Formats: sequence, C-alpha cells, structure tokens
Amino acid sequence: MEQRFFRELYERVQDRWERILKHSFLQELASSTLSQEKFFFYLNQDDYYLEDLLAAVGVLVAKAREKALRRFAIRLLSETVQGEVAMHEALEKEKGFSTYPPGKVALEYGDFLLRTAYTFSPFEILVSLAPCFVSYRDIGLYYKDKLTEKTLPLYRAFFETYAGEAYGKLVADFLFFLEEMARLATPWQKELAHSIFERAVMYEWHFWEESYRFPLSATLKYAEEDASGKNSEKGSTHSSNETHGG
Repeated sequence: MEQRFFRELYERVQDRWERILKHSFLQELASSTLSQEKFFFYLNQDDYYLEDLLAAVGVLVAKAREKALRRFAIRLLSETVQGEVAMHEALEKEKGFSTYPPGKVALEYGDFLLRTAYTFSPFEILVSLAPCFVSYRDIGLYYKDKLTEKTLPLYRAFFETYAGEAYGKLVADFLFFLEEMARLATPWQKELAHSIFERAVMYEWHFWEESYRFPLSATLKYAEEDASGKNSEKGSTHSSNETHGG
C-alpha cells in the first residue's frame, strides 16, 4: 500500500527527521567514539520510555474494534518485548553498566504517549507511536553500511537490531494499519494527527540530545515550541573532547 498519509506527516518534519538520523550521538555510536557512559544513560532512558510505550500499545489493544488491528497491536506488544526489551536486557549485562533515574525527556515523552492513548482513538495512538518505530528503522538502515570492523559489538548490536528484516517487517505492517485508519479519518482527525506527530518527533530529537549531552543534560533546557530544533542542536556541535563522558 502506498504510504500517502505517512508521507504527508513526514514532509512537515522532514528537516528535523534528517537531523535525527545524523545526530552526533548516532554518528559517534556508529564510529565507536561515543562514551559507554552516554550509551548506558540512553539505555536507561529508553527503558523508562519503553514501559510507557508498552502501556500505550496495551491501550491500543483495548480500544481496537477491528480484529485485524487488535491482533496486530498484540503482535506489536509481543515483538517489542521479544526484540527491543530483550536487546536492552542483553546490553545491560555489559561490564560498567550503571542505572540512572528517568530524565526530563523520558518522563515527558512517556506522559505524552499515555495521555494520547487514553484520550484519543486508535488512529491517533498509532500516529503518536509512528515516529519512534519508523525513525528507528530508518536509523538502522542509514547506519548499517557505515559500520566498520572498529565498531564495538555493543554498538553494532544496537544498529543491527533496527536494520534487521524482522523489525523492518513490523514497521511495514505498522504503516499499513496507519494508512488504513487514515483513509477513514475525518479532516479534523488528520489535522490533529499532524500536531501529534510533530510533537512526538520533537521528543525523539530531544531524546537523543539529552543522552548526548549527558552528564550535562540535567541542566539542558528546551522549548517545546521550538519546531526547528535549532536551539537544542547547539549541544551536538561541540568538539569531541568537550562532549565525551569517558
């Protein structure tokens, strides 16, 4: 199926989406110049976020009236647990892993997902989840051919998970249901969907930025109304000796 509605969503945030793909955190992760301290902080924050994401998908299961969508939502729950959550558990067994409390972005992003899930229909729930699922697929595909023999196995496992065929199929099916629901959505719902999608993409950007700025990210301030991301992007242009935690 042609991804017409997702393309409409994407085109409004294309600049920021491209900046996410090329974020310094991900570039240094691929080249293995990123400190493990920053990566472990990111894993911690993603753990907190995934708990809220799974809860939001659980609401989608409960709200889905069509059998096909309900079964897909159950599959989304299952494969996220078996894939991403299992990957996290394996990576967190690495020597030197530390735990950190939830940061500002993980808390706000999770609250946003849950508020959207409890307030709106399955269509809006899918829209709120799309930036996470689709951007991680794009990240995996963008970097899979940029990894070298110098890429740490720890970091390679991250990219290969999202570049894999299984994850790609999950995202393709996700987009199929998004397009099906968009076809039936009202103009008002579609306009709301753009607002939800743009906010979720904003949180995706700040998620990477907060992890990259760690341990300085406790003082990182950002404005939600900054749709361009220009203010926060200043944090990802420092030289490596200023930003590496290790």
